[in-house]
Order: sequence, then C-alpha cells, then structure tokens
Amino acid sequence: MKIALIRSAVHRNGGVERYVWMLARELARRGHDVHIIARRCPELPHPSVTFHQVNVRGPLSFLKVLSFASMASVAVEVGGFDVVHSCDRILSCDIYRAGEGVHREWLEVSSRYMASWRSVLKRLDPLHRVLLRLEARLMGGDGARRVTAISRRGSEEIRRHFGLEDVPVIYNGVDLDEFRPASGDERETVRDELGVPRGAFAILYVGSGFFRKGLRYLIEAFARLENRAGRAPWLIVAGRGNTRLYMRMACSLGVSDRVRFCGVDVPPQRLYRGADVFVFPTLYEPFGNVCLEALASGLPCVFSPYSGGAEIVEDGESGLVMKSPADPGEAARLIRICMDEARAARMGAAAREVAARFTVEANADQTETLYREVAAEKSREESGASSAAAAP
Repeated sequence: MKIALIRSAVHRNGGVERYVWMLARELARRGHDVHIIARRCPELPHPSVTFHQVNVRGPLSFLKVLSFASMASVAVEVGGFDVVHSCDRILSCDIYRAGEGVHREWLEVSSRYMASWRSVLKRLDPLHRVLLRLEARLMGGDGARRVTAISRRGSEEIRRHFGLEDVPVIYNGVDLDEFRPASGDERETVRDELGVPRGAFAILYVGSGFFRKGLRYLIEAFARLENRAGRAPWLIVAGRGNTRLYMRMACSLGVSDRVRFCGVDVPPQRLYRGADVFVFPTLYEPFGNVCLEALASGLPCVFSPYSGGAEIVEDGESGLVMKSPADPGEAARLIRICMDEARAARMGAAAREVAARFTVEANADQTETLYREVAAEKSREESGASSAAAAP
C-alpha cells in the first residue's frame, strides 16, 4: 500500500514524533510504500521511506498550526495515497490518531491546577481556539473516516466530547531490544556520567512539558523522602521545560543538591538503566511512550491514574498507581515501597512481562489491519462512483 503518515515533526525522540518514526520504519520493512509528510524529519527511518517537506508560514504559533494543516492537506490531495494516516490535527485524512488526547479535555483539566486568570488567558489564546476547531472538524463528518485512541480513557474522552461510538484503541508499542534492563556495570556508568552516587536510590522522571506532567508534585514528594538503609534518594529529571523554575522549587525545599536536570542530552534508554524507579505524576497524558519504555527497562513504576501506564499494569504487582498525581504525600509513600529491593525486583520483572505484550510489531499489526479496512472501503466507493458515472 502507498501510505502517508502525517506529523509536524518526525524523529527518533519525543512522544508522537518517535511513534511515527517507528511506525514508518516497521511499515517500510513490511514492504509498504511509506511517505512522511512533515515540517522536518532529520533522519529517515528506512531507506525506502519518502519525505515530503511542508514549509509552514507565520510568525505566531497558531498561524504555523493552520499553515501546516492546510499545506499537509495539499500534499495529500496530489499524492494518490491508498491510506492517509494523520497523527496531527489537520483538515482531513482517512485515519486520525488522537495521540495527544482531546484538547478540550486538557483545557478543562489544566484549569483545575492553575489560577483562574491564567485559565482564562489560556482559553483566549488563538492557538487553543485553532486546535479546538481542527479537532472538532476531524471528529466530525468532514474530517476523518476513522478516529483511533491510544488508551481506553482516551477512547472514552472522544465518545464523551464528540459522541463517536466506534473509537478503537491501538496501544503504542516499544522496542524491547532498545529498552531493556541494565546489564553489567551500565547502571554505575550512567550514574557516574550524571554525578549521581552509585549507592543512591535514583528516582527518574522523563517528560517534556513539566507543568502538564506533574514535575512540581514529584519534587514535593521527593523532599519528603528519607535515607533508607544508607541509600540517599536522588532525582533525575529528563526533558524540556522551565528548568530554572523547578530548580528554584527544589532549592526552596532544600533538596537541590540531590536533583539532576539533564535535559534531552542523555538518551532515555541509558537513563532508565541508571535508575531504581520511574515516577510519572502527569496531570494529563493519553498514554505516554515513557510508560512502556520504563516498563520494558524492568523498572518498578509509579504512574498517575491519568497516564496510559495505569491501565496496563496490575496495581501492586507490575506497577503502582496513584489515586491523585497532585498528592505528594501519596507519591512519597509509593516511592518508599519501591525502596524495598526485593519488592522492587519482583515488580521490575513483572513490568518487563507487561511491556512484552506491547511491541512495535503488535502496534503495526493492528494499524495494518485498519489500513486494509479503510483502503477496501475507499476502493468500493470509487468503484461505485465509476459505475454511477458510466450509467446511461
């Protein structure tokens, strides 16, 4: 099949960006003619993949979003694709993957965690109005033939906000060879690079967009932790965000000397292998690649109830699920459970088994099945239109 995959940026890192990159590689390996339509794709996922660059215009973010949506649609119209699969909010496509959830839902959720005046300003921002309109179009009759979610909660949000009943869930996949438990002296090597003591209890957070992903609450929880069996807790923070703001918070709580911000300089695969526990207190996350990556790396994980990881683990066995991401006391209690080495080892082994059910190949299998359904549907419609045109 000739397949178009659409995303503003496509690369090895990130969330949706990495998902598209991995899917394109797997589909190309299976012999499909894969085309990426994006603003940038610094590295092709496979030699046979074709990259169509979309040049966006506009000095402001909402103009760039509109420009990409319209220019991507032009590229689709002239491409002659069997299936158009968009992972971004554009004007129309065959399949829209709601990988970033429902924007209307996020605006409602975020308003609970910020001052009312900030919430009002956020809703007045033209960017959010543009995203809401594009989203509504895709969910309506003129947008996408199919809408898919990446978690059960995401599917339910789409039903609740847009009335769509048939919203299949296609979970993300993880590369089990790339994300694996540490071996040999890998853990010690990573810690040496980060300046984290080898005997410390290393808590890992991975995620860009610190406000949405609850870093504030993790730092507050971290400040409540104490040494256990001579192991001092350390916090490793990876991702893009307002580092200065959160370092000031750590300073005010007296823990800045045990917090390491490493941005996006260290490959996440290595960070997981250097950690003792992964904590993800996100306020809103449709799924989160990091959840699967941490599980595949054999780490005990503490998940927000609003992350996809929470719905694939068995609470207390293969992971721990918070009741509220905004409760530092609860987060600290769950992290303390993971400081028990025997229990952490059992949970980490169970986590790896969970991740083994969610591979890149399994994701591609489900996606490929959907492609065939859509391509067959389009073929029937075209045949019907041709017959009608030929009729006297």
